[in-house]
Amino acid sequence: MATMKALVLHGPNDLRLDQVPKPKASPGSVVVRVKAVPLWDYLPEVINGSKNYPLTFPLIFGTCCVGHVEETGPDVTSLQPGMLVSTTSCTYEMRPRNASCWVSYHGGFTPQEQRLSSGHWRDGCFAEYAAFPAENVHALDEAQLLGRRNGLATIDQLTELASVIPGMGAANAIGVRAGETVLVLPATGFFSSSAVAAVLGLGANVVVAGRSREKLQALVERFGQDGNVVSVVLTGDAHQDAVALRAATPGSRGADAYIDYSPPAAAGTTHIEAGLLALKHYGRCCFAGVIVDKVPLPYALIMSQCLTIRGQFAQSRDDVIQSIRLIETGNLKLTKTILRGFSLEEHEEALKLAGQSGGFEKMVTFTLY
Repeated sequence: MATMKALVLHGPNDLRLDQVPKPKASPGSVVVRVKAVPLWDYLPEVINGSKNYPLTFPLIFGTCCVGHVEETGPDVTSLQPGMLVSTTSCTYEMRPRNASCWVSYHGGFTPQEQRLSSGHWRDGCFAEYAAFPAENVHALDEAQLLGRRNGLATIDQLTELASVIPGMGAANAIGVRAGETVLVLPATGFFSSSAVAAVLGLGANVVVAGRSREKLQALVERFGQDGNVVSVVLTGDAHQDAVALRAATPGSRGADAYIDYSPPAAAGTTHIEAGLLALKHYGRCCFAGVIVDKVPLPYALIMSQCLTIRGQFAQSRDDVIQSIRLIETGNLKLTKTILRGFSLEEHEEALKLAGQSGGFEKMVTFTLY
């Protein structure tokens, strides 16, 4: 039996490099030879158990990856061995979407999702090879993406795609269109800044906001070379901030849409009200953050301005395909700096650095080439 190296999570804070059987492609699946894996800043909290995700042990840990197709199931015809691909982790049991799970690092929200994630699709891609459902494997134009035209020098940089696609899911959930103006609040986090990249890729203008003038200036310098990103420093006064946000839009007419990427600690802040106040009549808002507490909303404003509020968790397959096409044509820019690509053997150092690498500027990867 062929074997491979893999990082196996045997329990909370018990991640080990083991030799395990290499996966085989079953019907409807694809085995990928892993080349690069992005490491989110919160993964150490998942691994040590403080996030309290309902994981089933042991499992090969992992998020998503970029690699080459190693083997396909007998019914998979659109992907061939050797193709460069990007994978996603949100797996659906059937359509309509009755169940989903985040392969190997989340476990799911419901008992149905936990059954799905604890069975056939338990294992992830912190390994030399990984199996994914065919619908989670997306072909990439290797010559186009890694050539000189777009300036993407390494496979590692393509792992940023995985952080952009949730932002694309949020933008598409509220129908962001070219020429519109979109608020992204707050804007300087790892995933919220990727929403900025997604919105710009769709041809819209962006107003970014946050509390740190220095971080906002750096964000504008990174994304706003064409003058289509404007920043507003929030004061904490909802009405004052709303006036500033509206003033930052073309003609001070207000924003067409608002994507909220609030972190868990933002439940008591005022920026959500400010964002809603800065929307035009019939404006749209997407809640894509992770606030778990209750949030007060300006009911009368939402009613009188005919606002639409939509929640969005992650992304659809169509969002992924659209993001890839925009990157391949150069319309969507990948901008994060890869601090370092680590081997699986260096996982302790890699995860420690990843935990210190939140924000919009940098990321860490496992590199297996």
